[in-house]
Amino acid sequence: MKPYTLILTTLLIGVLLLPGCSSQPDETGMEEAAPAPEETRPELGAMVVVPAGEFTMGSDVMPGTPPLAAPAHKVTLPAYEIDVYEVTNVEFARFQIESDYEAKGDWRTYYKIGREEHPVANVTWEDAKAYCEWAGKRLPTEAEWEKAARGTEGLRYPWGEVFDWTKTNTNEHGVRDVLPVGSLPDDKSPYGVYDIFGNIQEWTADTLEPYPGAKTEGLGNVYNKKYKVVRGSSYAMKGESMALWTRAGFLPNSQYSIVFRGARDVEQPGGETQTQAAASR
Repeated sequence: MKPYTLILTTLLIGVLLLPGCSSQPDETGMEEAAPAPEETRPELGAMVVVPAGEFTMGSDVMPGTPPLAAPAHKVTLPAYEIDVYEVTNVEFARFQIESDYEAKGDWRTYYKIGREEHPVANVTWEDAKAYCEWAGKRLPTEAEWEKAARGTEGLRYPWGEVFDWTKTNTNEHGVRDVLPVGSLPDDKSPYGVYDIFGNIQEWTADTLEPYPGAKTEGLGNVYNKKYKVVRGSSYAMKGESMALWTRAGFLPNSQYSIVFRGARDVEQPGGETQTQAAASR
């Protein structure tokens, strides 16, 4: 049996073996207090719409070293959809079963039974792009990722301006491992995008370029057009030294426990998608 088939088969067996609900009446005759309602979270594969409009991208406050995130500037985007969660092992396994694509990243090494809803770690940029195309999506642009993360208020962290290690899976939290997607509900953007700061870093569609008006002296080959932009923090990184505007660049064939989430154009007025509208200009 192929390993991907084994993953999905194990999941199905687990569902079939779940205990059924009892239909027998309560023999005590006493009413029990209703349990507190749990937060209803979106299902795997769910997407949210980020409305069209302007937001602040980058920062002059804490741009990092080297200062890749400066200067702060206004960007206007059309509406788009983005995945609520990072792509998981079970979703990527399904992709491997149903497509002829052979992943270049060593994601299988970091997977074991019980980690189906963990982000699929160790995928290359090409792996991420191929999955998104198979799923009818695409990688989010760097600007789309940042707007989905910061909202229109330009947040430093998903919950506000002060770092709180209890709210996100970074080095300070002490887990020292990736958590299942959506495990920490406070690490959620104003648009409802989970794990947008911590847990694991994410690929975007863009090549690392300087922002308009950025100072590039002394940065060497940082902007040599070879690096793809990676966003977010991870369980292995000090979150307090980072922010939602922090940028990093990796070669496309890098792995380093990088994951991704998908995005999709929203139909614009006149029946065109964002991509079609751009092509017609």
